[in-house]
Amino acid sequence: MTWYRYGLDGYAVETNRPDKHEGELLWIDICGLKDHLAIAELGADFGLSELAIADLFHLDQRSHTDFDGDLVLTVLRMPVSGPPFVADQITLLLGPDFVLTLREGPRDCFEGVRKRLAGGAGRIRGSSAYLFYALIDAIIDTYFPILERYGDLVEGLEERILQEPGDGAVRDIHLLKRELLDLRHALWPMREALAALQRDDTPQVDESLLPYLRDCSDHAFQLLDMVEVYRETAQGLVDLQLSSISNRMNEVMKVLTMIATVFIPMTFIAGLYGMNFDRASPYNLPELGWKFGYVYALGLMAASAGAMTFLFWRLGWIFRRVRRSREDDR
Repeated sequence: MTWYRYGLDGYAVETNRPDKHEGELLWIDICGLKDHLAIAELGADFGLSELAIADLFHLDQRSHTDFDGDLVLTVLRMPVSGPPFVADQITLLLGPDFVLTLREGPRDCFEGVRKRLAGGAGRIRGSSAYLFYALIDAIIDTYFPILERYGDLVEGLEERILQEPGDGAVRDIHLLKRELLDLRHALWPMREALAALQRDDTPQVDESLLPYLRDCSDHAFQLLDMVEVYRETAQGLVDLQLSSISNRMNEVMKVLTMIATVFIPMTFIAGLYGMNFDRASPYNLPELGWKFGYVYALGLMAASAGAMTFLFWRLGWIFRRVRRSREDDR
C-alpha cells in the first residue's frame, strides 16, 4: 500500500497512512489482496458500503462502473501479456479528494502517471477526478502494443500459409481467434463503464472532464475496431489455408496425371511389342526379328515421352517459372 500526497504546491510518497493536510489530495495504490482486513477497513473509512467492499475481492468481474453514494467505483481489465493474452483486474475508486487503485498483481501501467505527478506538469495535480481519468487512460493505452503484436502475428500466419500451408497453421489460427475473442470480452464492457462516467449525474466528474473521458471512449472504440478487423482477418486465414491446401493438392494431382499421361503411349508400345505372335506371318511385327528391334522400341518410347513433355510445355502446364523468367528477360 503506497500513499501519494499531492497538490498544487507539493508531492510526497508515503508507505504508511499520512496525516492529510488541508488542500492536499491522496492517491492510494494497493498491490495485491492479501491483507483483506486492512483493505476492508480502508474502504469503510472512505465510505464504501459492505457490498461494495465485498466486491473489491472478486477478481473475475467484467469492466463496469458503479456508484456508492458520492463515490465512483470503476473496474477495468489491464493486459499484462499477449500473446497469450493475460489480464489483471484493476479497481479504481474516486472520491471528492482521493483516488484509490486496487491492483490484482504487482504489474501496473502507472509509471507515466507517477512521473507526471512528481513533475507537476499540467492539470494532474489539480483534482482527484483528473488523476482518475489519467489512470483510466493509462490502462486503455496498454492495449495498443498488445494489439500490435497480434497484428504482427496475423501477418506472420498469412505469410506462413502462403509459403508453406500445413496442418499446424489451422491450430495456430484457432488459437489466435480464441485470443482475440478474449480481448474482445475484455474491451466490450469497457465501453459501458466509460459511458457511465460521462453521464450528467456522475458524482465527482465535472463537465470540464467530459472531453477527456470521451477521448478514452474513442480509444476504446478504436481498440474494438482493431480486434474486429483482426478477427475477420483470422477467419479469412482459415479460408486461405483451405484454399492453399486445395491448390497444393491440385498441383500434386496435376503432376501425377501428367506423369501417367507421359507413360500411357510408352505402356502402349511396350504392350504392343510384348504380344507373342508367329513372326512367319507377314502381318505380324517384323521388328521382333530385327537386330536393333529392342533399341528401336526404346527410341520410340523416348520419342513419345519427349513429344508429350513438349506438348505440356507448350500448353504452359510444366516449367512455367522458367518460361516466365525467359519471357521477362526478353
